[in-house]
Amino acid sequence: MNPEIALALAAHGVLNGGDRRAEATGTDPVTPGADVALPPPVDTLDARLTDVLHARRAHYRFAERPLDPGVLSTLLRLAAGGQRTVTLPDGRLHRMRMNPSAGGLRSITVHVVAGPGRLVPAGVHRHVDGALVVVRAGDPLPALRAALVQPEFADRAAVTLVLVGDLAATMPRYPARHYRTLHVDAGILAQNLWLVATALDLACCAVSGFQDEPLAALLALPATSIPILALPLGHRH
Repeated sequence: MNPEIALALAAHGVLNGGDRRAEATGTDPVTPGADVALPPPVDTLDARLTDVLHARRAHYRFAERPLDPGVLSTLLRLAAGGQRTVTLPDGRLHRMRMNPSAGGLRSITVHVVAGPGRLVPAGVHRHVDGALVVVRAGDPLPALRAALVQPEFADRAAVTLVLVGDLAATMPRYPARHYRTLHVDAGILAQNLWLVATALDLACCAVSGFQDEPLAALLALPATSIPILALPLGHRH
């Protein structure tokens, strides 16, 4: 393992502790590459930025109705989708994202945790270029409840988004100090998601109260990826 990654993981372990071997009961891993097609997103919003900034709130209760996949598609597209293509010094093309990150690298990925009856198929999904790649099938809510300090969020939200930091995507280029920058990248993406959610008249909040290792087990993360922030999401109550 890259020594910078090993050092960052050691620091992360001191801060969070836990056992990566925790079981994610109630779900089953699926063959990598399976995906859920999302409807085409809306690429523009009518909301004024000033109004959205004033309207943004942390919501802790949500309406008891599913989240439309088209709305989820628009949220992920505008907050975390592709923005523009640039030419690197070596001539390669690189796709920049709507969420800025150190070096333009994909340091943060979005995972979608959906329970039964939420329109999006129940399970754990990773957002990749407009599609949801299925990570686990089945009801993830028991494992999500067990990982959260406030387990009620698992049942209240239509879906829970989890921002995951990928050390392997960035640490080979940057020193161990980038472990801190990774959290800055996650904060930028969280703000994108929160503002776009507000513009779409959705409710969300940021949750950092969780046990890292049970949540990592639920998301089936490799050893070089860490959960950073959860955002329960749904319609306004």
